[in-house]
Amino acid sequence: MSERVTVIGAGAMGGAVVAALAASGTVPAASIVVSEIDDARRESVASANGATAGEGLPEDTANARALVLAVKPQSFPEVAEVLRPALAPSPLVISIMAGVRLETMEAALGTARVVRAMPNTPAQIGRGATVWIAGTGVVDADRRFTRQILGSFGTEIEVHAEDMLDAATAVHGSGPAYVYLVAEAWIDAAVSVGLDREIATTLVRETLIGSAELWNAGDLSAEALRHAVTSPGGTTAAALDVLEERDLRGSFLAAVAAAYRRSKELG
Repeated sequence: MSERVTVIGAGAMGGAVVAALAASGTVPAASIVVSEIDDARRESVASANGATAGEGLPEDTANARALVLAVKPQSFPEVAEVLRPALAPSPLVISIMAGVRLETMEAALGTARVVRAMPNTPAQIGRGATVWIAGTGVVDADRRFTRQILGSFGTEIEVHAEDMLDAATAVHGSGPAYVYLVAEAWIDAAVSVGLDREIATTLVRETLIGSAELWNAGDLSAEALRHAVTSPGGTTAAALDVLEERDLRGSFLAAVAAAYRRSKELG
């Protein structure tokens, strides 16, 4: 069976998929076809990863075992119109488009051999998290290959209800932006109490990285780790009291709910 994988779209996430697949050896780099309408971007991503620059759709789908759809959701109808006649026999289609539902893709592409997946941007360094759901036409061999592909750029988790994928999108898909916004605010606060911005940036970045690695290294929950660093009456307790008073938890509840609603609207 061909191991050829065609990645359609070579933007930030499409490029990350190509890089992760090539680096992991999941498929031979030369068997990864980069299909992208921007000539310079296509050649750049292919060259950087030892992949093959495509010739354009639908030719790039020939003999592919799997297609990874990494185009913008609003571009999908146009891409689907070109792809549908070429999907015979049908390869496995893995979509990383935000919000586009399985039934929409199956109807537009004429195949139920479709996986809907949502990775996040740390996939660019092999530390992504991806949640995915399989369409009704996906068989066990497809599932195994999907896990190989998605696992090449981090942790992969299969769910069995599409609403769970929309919910996960609001948590981990949008999640890096939450982290960076907190970091921005944290750095600004550090500067406000007298730290140089460069020093503040280093301290915040390393604290975030170190705290995440400490959490990952053991079995303690986030709550337990928070309690471990919070002495009664100390500086940390004073800071956390302010965050609780200003309803940090409520803000996160509202933010994730808004992202969840938007994910469903996009479908």
